[in-house]
Amino acid sequence: MSAITSLDAPRATFRASPHPPGRVTPWRRILHGLPFVAAGALGLALSVAAWFAFWHRDGELARLEFESIAANKAGSLQNGLDQYLNKLVALRALFQSIDAVGREQFETFADQLVRDQTAILRVNWVPRVERDERIAYERAAAGDGVTDYQFKAVAEDERLSLSPERDEYFPIFYSTAPRGTHDLYGIDLGSPKRRPPLELARDNDRLGAAGNVMLHTGVGDRHGFFVVLPVYRRGLPHDNVEDRRRNLVGFIHAAFQIEALIESLLAATGSHGLDFHLFAYDAAPNALPVHSHVSPVDTTPIEWNTKAAVAAGPHWSGELRAGDARWALVMTPMSGGPAHAGYDRAWIVLVAGLLISAGAVAYMCASARHADRLVLANRKVSELARIDALTGLANRRAFLERLTAVFAQARRGREAFAVLYFDLDHFKDVNDTQGHPVGDELLRHVAERVKKIVRRTDLVARFGGDEFAVLEMDVAEFAGAGVLADKIGKALAAPYAIGANGVHITASIGIARFSETVADPEALLMQADLALYRAKEDGRNCFRFHSDELDWQVRERVTIAAELRQAVDRGELELYYQPQVELGSGRIVGLEALLRWNNARRGTVPPSIFIPIAERTGSILPIGQWAFDQACRQLRLWQDQRIAPAFVAVNCSALQFKALSELERTIADSLARWDISPQRMEIELTESVLMDVTQQQSGTLERLRELGLGIAIDDFGTGYSSLNYLTKYPVNRLKIAQELVFGVTTDSRNATVVRTAIRLAHELNIDFVAEGVENEAQMKFLIAAGCERAQGYYFSRPVDARHASELLRQGWIRPGKNSLRVVATTAA
Repeated sequence: MSAITSLDAPRATFRASPHPPGRVTPWRRILHGLPFVAAGALGLALSVAAWFAFWHRDGELARLEFESIAANKAGSLQNGLDQYLNKLVALRALFQSIDAVGREQFETFADQLVRDQTAILRVNWVPRVERDERIAYERAAAGDGVTDYQFKAVAEDERLSLSPERDEYFPIFYSTAPRGTHDLYGIDLGSPKRRPPLELARDNDRLGAAGNVMLHTGVGDRHGFFVVLPVYRRGLPHDNVEDRRRNLVGFIHAAFQIEALIESLLAATGSHGLDFHLFAYDAAPNALPVHSHVSPVDTTPIEWNTKAAVAAGPHWSGELRAGDARWALVMTPMSGGPAHAGYDRAWIVLVAGLLISAGAVAYMCASARHADRLVLANRKVSELARIDALTGLANRRAFLERLTAVFAQARRGREAFAVLYFDLDHFKDVNDTQGHPVGDELLRHVAERVKKIVRRTDLVARFGGDEFAVLEMDVAEFAGAGVLADKIGKALAAPYAIGANGVHITASIGIARFSETVADPEALLMQADLALYRAKEDGRNCFRFHSDELDWQVRERVTIAAELRQAVDRGELELYYQPQVELGSGRIVGLEALLRWNNARRGTVPPSIFIPIAERTGSILPIGQWAFDQACRQLRLWQDQRIAPAFVAVNCSALQFKALSELERTIADSLARWDISPQRMEIELTESVLMDVTQQQSGTLERLRELGLGIAIDDFGTGYSSLNYLTKYPVNRLKIAQELVFGVTTDSRNATVVRTAIRLAHELNIDFVAEGVENEAQMKFLIAAGCERAQGYYFSRPVDARHASELLRQGWIRPGKNSLRVVATTAA
C-alpha cells in the first residue's frame, strides 16, 4: 500500500497600504466657513474612514478568497495526480493476483487504465532479471515483436548504451509504447542514474519517484518524472527489508511529462483566474519554473517569472508530491481576475461622501453573506475530498483518519472496535461480461445495502475497485463482529436487478479486532487483509477472523519453506513409484514417480502441504530438477537390470513449465547424463497448468514432444472446461481424475463422464489411464467401458524403489494375490 502525501500549504501574505488624501484650509477661510468646514470635515473624515475601511476590507476579502481558491485548487491538483498514481496500484494488483502476466494481458489491461490519459506518457513493467536470465529475456522480447531488444544503460549525459554485465537488471520489458523499434524498451532502470528510487520503493514497499529526469519517448527526449511501485512474489512475505529484497519480482513503472500533466489536470478543473508556476522543490530564487500556466489574458511574459519575481507579489505557495518527488507550487491571482484585489467600491464610497454609512452597512452585510458562502463552499470541497465519488461512502483517506483516531482512543481505555475488510468475489467477471456501467451500478447497490445494515456510529468506506471496509465501534466481543459480517454476507448475496440484468455476487470478509498487542492502525488493517485472504482460500462467500492461529500458520509456512530449501542437500527427498497396469492382463506398463519428503524433525510431510509451499516460494524448481534427474537415474538402474518399465512419468508444476529454458535444460541434461531415451520418460501436466501455457510456451511443449517425451494430462475432467486444447497441444495420454473414477459404480453421472472421456480418447487416438482404482467393481466397469490401463490402490500403493524393483521383476500385478501390494501399504 502506498500513500501519496497531500499538500500542507502555507498561507500567502497580501499587503494593502492606504493612502488617504490631505487638505489644507487657510485660517481665514476656516473662520468664515467654520460650520461648512466642520460639516465638510466630518463628512470627509467619515468618507476617508469608510474609504480606508473598505480598501482594507476589499484587500482582505480578496486575499481570503484567493487563498481559499488556491488551496482548493492545489488540493484538486494533488487529488488528480493521486488518481493517476493510483492507477499503478490497480496494475500492481494484476501482477499480485496472477503468477505470470503475459505481454498481451499487460498491454490490454494497461491500455484501459491510461486510455485518453494524456498526462501519462508510458506505463511499463520492469521485471527483476538476474545475470543468467538476461539472454532469455532479450530473446523473449524479440519473440513478442519487440525488435532490437537489448538491455541498455543510461549514462550521466542521458545517452543510451548496451548495459554492462551486472548481477541483476531492471529492464523495461512490457510497455504501452509500440512494440516496434523504440528506445524505451530495454532501458535498465538498475543503472546507477536511475536506481535510487527503485531501492527506496523496494525496501519500504511504497511508491518511489524520480523528478526532473530525461524521458526517452522515441520521438525526442523530454523532461519529466517517473514513479515506480514494487511488486513482490505472490504468496510470499514482504514484511521487512530482507523479505522485500528477496521476494521482489519487479516494478510497475510510469513516466509523466510535467507540462502534459499540469495542463491535463487544469483542463479538467479549470484555472479559476489563477496563474500557476511549478518550480523544482529546492530551486534557487533566480530559477525559472519547470512549467508555467498563465491565463491568455495575463500579459506577464513567462520568461520573467523567476521564483523570486513570482514570490514578490501576492501569491500562495505549497507543493505537489508524487511519492518522494516534490515540486514547489506557486499560484498568483490573474490580473483583473476573480481572485485579484479590486478597490472600485472604496473609491465610490469616497466620492459618495455622506452616503458612506448607508452604503457601508449594506456592503458589509453583503460581504458577510459572501464570506459565509465562501466558508460553506470551502467546507463542501473539503468534504468531497473525503468522499468516494461513485458510492458516496467515505474514501480510504477518511477511513484511515477515523481509524487512527479511534485507535488512539482505544489505547486510552475507550471501547474496543473491529475492522471488517471485504471485497466482491469474481467482480471482474461482472465488468467483463456485462460492462463497466453495470459494475459501477452494482457497487452503488452494494454500498446502499451495507449502509442499511451498520449502525450510525459505524463507518463504511470504499477503498477503490470492489474493496470495502467497515469500522465497527463498541465491539465488546469478537463474535459480535462475526454477526455483522454474516449480515453483510447474506445481504450482498441477494440478487441484484440492474436495468435488464440480473446480477448475483458474493463477498469474502476478513475481520480484525483491536487489542493492546496490535502495533498501529496499519497493522490492524494488515490483519484484516490476512483474514480476507484466508476467507478466499476457504472457498470465498464467507468471513474469517484474524487470530493467533492464522499468524502461527503463516509463520509455520515460512519455516517449512526454509526447511524445504535444504531438503535436497540433506537427502530428505525420495521418489516413490506407483505402477500403471494393463487391465486385461495385469501387466505393468509404466510407473508414475511421486515425491516424498522425510523431514528429520517433522517426519513424513504430506505432499499436499509442502508442494503448494514449494510452488509459492519457487523452491519447486530445484526440487523438480532433482525429481526428474532421480527418475532418470532409477530408470537407468532398471535398464541395467533388464526390468525397466516402458516409461516413467514425472509430474511438472506450472512454475517449472514457465521457466522455459530451465525446464528444457534440465530434461536434456538428465537424459544425457543417464543415457535415457526420451521415449522412456513422460511429463505429466494438469489441465490448469496446460491452460497457463502461452504461445511461446506452447512451442516449448512442441519441442519436448518432438524430442520424444510423452505428454500426459493429469486429473483430466477436473480442470479447464474446454476440450479445444486436445487438438491444439501435442498430448499423447489422458489420466482421468480419481474423483470421477471413485464414483463410477455409485453415481450414474460419474459413470457417463468416464465412458465419454474413454470414447473421446479413443476417437482422438490418445492413450487413456484411469487413476484411483480401489476395488474390483471399479475395475470391471472400466474394462466394460473400453479402458485398457489403470493405476490405484487396488493394484498397488506408491512404493519405494526397492519394492518397485520387485514388482518389475514379477512383471504383472494380480489384485488380491500380490503379496507386494500388502507390504507396500506402509507407504503414504
